[in-house]
Amino acid sequence: MVRDLVTSFMTLLVTINPVSNVPIFLALTGGKSGPERRRMALRACLIAAGILLFFLVIGQIVMEAVGISLNAFRLAGGVVLLSLGLRMLYGEVGGAGGAPPSGDVSVFPLATPMMAGAGSITAIVVLTDNYKFSIAEQAGTAVMLIVVMVICYLVLAAAQPIQRLIGETGTNVISRVMGIILAALAMQTLVNAMKDILPAGTIP
Repeated sequence: MVRDLVTSFMTLLVTINPVSNVPIFLALTGGKSGPERRRMALRACLIAAGILLFFLVIGQIVMEAVGISLNAFRLAGGVVLLSLGLRMLYGEVGGAGGAPPSGDVSVFPLATPMMAGAGSITAIVVLTDNYKFSIAEQAGTAVMLIVVMVICYLVLAAAQPIQRLIGETGTNVISRVMGIILAALAMQTLVNAMKDILPAGTIP
């Protein structure tokens, strides 16, 4: 149980990757006061948490309703997470190029797709497989999600001091380390799915 909680926490932390969102958050909230930034950070985290909890509860039900097997989703999810991990590793995630989006930036792009994006949605569905995890274990994953979202809020609320402390180089280093961890977790997801598909003993 503890191991599953740690796995859930680490997977969600590296897929959401709050530190890499700091430069984008600062760029999108330029000219805002400290209290306004904190309110936007809170709103973004609450919306992202709501989206991910929605997929935690009914994601697998919807998937099965359209005829997608869980192992197929786990394989696809592993590929998605591996792709995201490699993009993080090679520095292709986290840019805020282009014109700032119009509208409420706490909804788009902060809540989605920055925090509740393809990687984190895939992760939350895989981590709460109804056939592998009990209700208590899925509730534990939900708690880990809330913990990660609290960390996200704290990081975004302290975005300016963090940016001054670690600088662009520090942000890049952290993003790449998380990319390596996410790639490893993605490969483990693929291995676990293949173990269920192939005859017993094929994969140690």
